[in-house]
Amino acid sequence: MPLKKIQSEQKKRKGIERFKNRVPLPAMMDKKTQDILIIDKALESLYNDGDKVVRSLQDDVLKPNKVMLNESGVARLWDMMVNTGLVHPVIGFGNNGKLDLTNEGYQLMSQFGSYSAFLAEHQRQQQAQSQSMAFPQFIIEQAAEEQGKEGEEQDPEKAVGKQK
Repeated sequence: MPLKKIQSEQKKRKGIERFKNRVPLPAMMDKKTQDILIIDKALESLYNDGDKVVRSLQDDVLKPNKVMLNESGVARLWDMMVNTGLVHPVIGFGNNGKLDLTNEGYQLMSQFGSYSAFLAEHQRQQQAQSQSMAFPQFIIEQAAEEQGKEGEEQDPEKAVGKQK
């Protein structure tokens, strides 16, 4: 009996020491970032350096990359990938759960190399467009206000809604 107490005390101490000296776990990515990374891997696998191939999402994409998802997560990912229009499901006997690149997916991969690069470029273009459009809109609004003031000063009888 005393031997058991010694062993359990030693185990407790070792456990406590391991807990005190453990390395913190890496921060988990949010779901959107995880989805983008998985779509990247799936498109990379389907593109295969310019050679379009048919792959199983579960067996050829998720398992080799050690991605563990439950059935609802796989179904959500499947729906999201199909709805992007970059992949489509393969129909036929023995092709359950297999995907193939669409023409748009092939063009995206040949032009950008990955889905994340495409998203980054798209976001950069939107930011550039919003920055370039903000200033001219201000000028247009300001010019419209000035024209409205000039029109009121020149001929007050031409105002909308006034009748003689």
